[in-house]
Amino acid sequence: MAEQVLIRDLQVGEVFVGFLLATEAAFKTSRSGGEYLEVKVADASGDLKGFLWDLRAVEGQFEAIVPDVFLKIKAKVEEFQGRKQFRLEKVRFAEDAEVGDLSHFFPMSKRPVEEMLAEMDGLFATLGDPWIRRLLQGLLVENSKLRADFAKAPAAKSLHHVYLGGLLEHTLSVAGMAQRACEHYPALNRDLVLAGVFLHDVGKTAELTYLRSFGYSDAGNLIGHISMEAEWISQAMGQISQFPEELKMQILHIVLAHHGKLEFGSPVLPKTPEALLLHYLDDLDGKLENMFRTIGEEAGSGNWTPFSRSLERMIYKVRWPKATHLE
Repeated sequence: MAEQVLIRDLQVGEVFVGFLLATEAAFKTSRSGGEYLEVKVADASGDLKGFLWDLRAVEGQFEAIVPDVFLKIKAKVEEFQGRKQFRLEKVRFAEDAEVGDLSHFFPMSKRPVEEMLAEMDGLFATLGDPWIRRLLQGLLVENSKLRADFAKAPAAKSLHHVYLGGLLEHTLSVAGMAQRACEHYPALNRDLVLAGVFLHDVGKTAELTYLRSFGYSDAGNLIGHISMEAEWISQAMGQISQFPEELKMQILHIVLAHHGKLEFGSPVLPKTPEALLLHYLDDLDGKLENMFRTIGEEAGSGNWTPFSRSLERMIYKVRWPKATHLE
């Protein structure tokens, strides 16, 4: 495949011709009764909505235009309500063989996976509690499939760290903040906090789908990552002879409480200092990554981003420079 312009580099008014991954695709009916095609297409740099108003421009069968396939499109970049989008002129299904290296179409962490795994393993080696160290080693080192999935999965479908490796990157970010918090509050049990950090989202490896576009698996929709990981952790503890019941209860509490509120999916509220800390650090890291990404996506189009539904606000984009010494 010839080199093509990345989505993030496209400017309003440009015409794009090339291959993109359809993460969403649906034929819809307008208020006037006409049919049109609405898609969301992506490469590794980002995604854009696209609209085809004249369906005669679809080449091939309509049934082939579905999510998780590659499309070849010709489209003009326009702006609507402060956001770029495609006005599609031609669309057709594309075979994987036409596209070439599929990695160009999936957003990935900027941090090398092996580097992140080495950092995780290094943190495990610092744990003083032998039960916690054995539990984490068993789940995230010796279980090769779970380790590989943990290193590949995104942290969420759309809210934060939405790229391959995002779950591990997010986990390590929370771990970094957690260690500083434990130094500031010496009454916290550092090993217990880190156990919660590395286990609180491990179920997302099965809750989310991430072979093509990011979405939810059947188990993810029906059961959810908190329930799945609580079961996995309980089973892993059961395989460690004489694992302490009190420690089991406290670790499971941190995992079950990490969403912070019943209405956000946690079956219990955080009721220990370690559980409360993890909830707020997890929430903070996700929201800050979301905010920084939103600012970056809207660079150069005024001082404010459009309203973000996930953050429930517009974001002021003017960044105050870091302090320098006075002359």
